This record gives sequence, C-alpha cells and structure tokens, in this order.
Amino acid sequence: MPSRIACPIKPPTTVIVTGANGFIAQHCISLLLRTGYSVVGTVRTWSKIEPVKATHNSHPHLDIVVVDDITSAQCYCDAFAGLTPSAILHLAAPFHYNVSDFERDLMIPAVQGSTAILEAATHFKTVQRVVHTNSFACIYDAASGPCPEKTYTSKDWSPLTYEDGLNAPNAPTAYRASKTAAEKAAWTFMRERKPGFDLVSLCPTMVFGPFLPGSKPKTIQDVNTSNLLVWSVVSAGKDQPIPPTRGPCWVDVRDVADAHVNALLVPEAGGSRYMLCQGVYCNQELADVSRKVTSKYRERIPIGEPGLRESHLHFGVDASDAERVLGLKWRTLEDSLADLVPQLFETERTQV
Repeated sequence: MPSRIACPIKPPTTVIVTGANGFIAQHCISLLLRTGYSVVGTVRTWSKIEPVKATHNSHPHLDIVVVDDITSAQCYCDAFAGLTPSAILHLAAPFHYNVSDFERDLMIPAVQGSTAILEAATHFKTVQRVVHTNSFACIYDAASGPCPEKTYTSKDWSPLTYEDGLNAPNAPTAYRASKTAAEKAAWTFMRERKPGFDLVSLCPTMVFGPFLPGSKPKTIQDVNTSNLLVWSVVSAGKDQPIPPTRGPCWVDVRDVADAHVNALLVPEAGGSRYMLCQGVYCNQELADVSRKVTSKYRERIPIGEPGLRESHLHFGVDASDAERVLGLKWRTLEDSLADLVPQLFETERTQV
C-alpha cells in the first residue's frame, strides 16, 4: 500500500493527537510543539483539559477538545469541526490490565476506535496521513514462548484473533488480541475504502522513559504500565531477588515521539508498519544499570547477580527498517533509566 503524499508534512500545519493525556502522547505533543506544529489534542473528559494544557505550559499553539466516545466517528467529527488538520496521530486506546469485561474494556475501544478515527478523517479533505500507534503485541506470538532462535521484525504478526480476545484466559492475552485486531481493522479500512490519506503503523515494544515535568504521576499507582515494570525491579530491595523478566524488549518514550514526528516528515513511510525497539533487556540489566546511574537510591535497588544476562534465553528483535526509513537513533538504557528511576523514587517519596 504505497504512500499517497508526495511531500513532507511540515510545520506550522495542524496535527491532531488523540489520547492527549497518555504517556506517549504527551511526549509527542511536546515534540510537535517544539518543532513548530499546531496541535489539537483529544481527551475523554472535560476534567483532563486543564492538566494537559498545564503539562505544556498552556502553549499558544495547543488546543484540547473532548471526544468522550473514541469508538464514534461522529464524536470526532463534532470535536474537529472547523479544523483543517494535515495529519492525525492516533494514540487513544487502553493499555492496562485492570479490566473486568474484555470486550467492553479492551476489544471494542481498540478495534472500533481504530476505524472510527479513520472514518472521521475521511470527512476532512486536508488530512494527508494518519499515524496509527499500535504495539509490539501486534507482532509478538506469546504462545511460542521465549523462542531464542526467533528474531521478530515488522513483518511478523501475532496470530491472535478477535475471538481469542473475547475468550482469553487473562487480561494480557485479551490486550494483545485487541491490539492485533485493531491494527488489522485499520489496514482493512484502508484497502476497502481507499481514502485520500495514507496510513503509517508504529508498533512500540515496552516503552520506558521519563515523565514530562508537568505530568509526573502523583502516586506509583498512576505510573504507566511499562514504567511499572521498571519500578517492580528497582524497588524490590537491595538484598531481595530480582523479579523474572517480562516482555524483554524496550524503547525510550522520546524515541517513540521522534518516530511519530518523523513519520510526518518522510513521505515514503506511508503504507507501512514499523516496530519501534531499541533492543532486548533483562531485569538483572535493569538493576545493574539503575544502580550505576543513580547514587541517591542505589541502596534500594536489588543487587542480584551483577552482569548476568538472559539475551540467549529470549527472542531477538530487528527494527532496522524503522532506523532506516524514519531516521531513528535509539537512546541507550542508561539514558532512559538515568532520567526515569529518580522520578519513580521521588513519586514514591511524595505520594499521598
């Protein structure tokens, strides 16, 4: 599915960012504003408007609108009335495992939300590109296990179906199914409807990294799911065992934001999907690096077996197409944890 745009989408055009209060979206908005774009973000409730604006110091080129139903194209159209956006970054989707009804809480919001924003985009002739934020969950086949001989690329797809999500044995499986079904629904929409814009799909792995100054969580419970994995390791206690590694591949949130903005600037990125991943890690490495980059909290972080690595026990990843096409240069784990880990401990210290 080739790109439909001939030129980069450069500032000062308007970019819509759905799910503007989300962890990744906040970094995308910050980068868009710094680059010179005007941004219209969406949130689901009126109470979230001012906190998002405050995160970005009430930037004059940022507006926030309410879309209380992300599965409704009409809700998007009503909120975007009068706008002339050049692109949409679609990040509004659930990423949490605290759910009671898999279809209501995960499958429907992800799948119908995926196509609703595309349907809405067809009503705005100025839209040239939609960047659809998906997940490594769309790529990874969890049922195959660690698979050390396997190297995942953007060409791989999870085998999970919508029905697998409904009948999933647990929330993580339902989440992976929802993301896969949502991305497939988006590509089906593009093939069948052939709209006047093109689509870029970004599939980040576990997303680590710091919070923007204005959006630091008030409690540890408010920390996003990926960064909670880091917290589960660094807060275990100096002499405690290091928890088993889950999801052994990662990317820095600032690199994910770079990918979103670069996706607007690279015409040939259209019609393709890209895995966003710096590389693999294990929890012992998280502990080793965290103890190295922070002195204030070093005595809280477990020692474990320094230097022990598990890369030979897990699958590999190859995100070279994202590096090549989107021009990405990945931050190191040291860069990411040096900024994140002190924030996590400070959140614990100051939470009510």
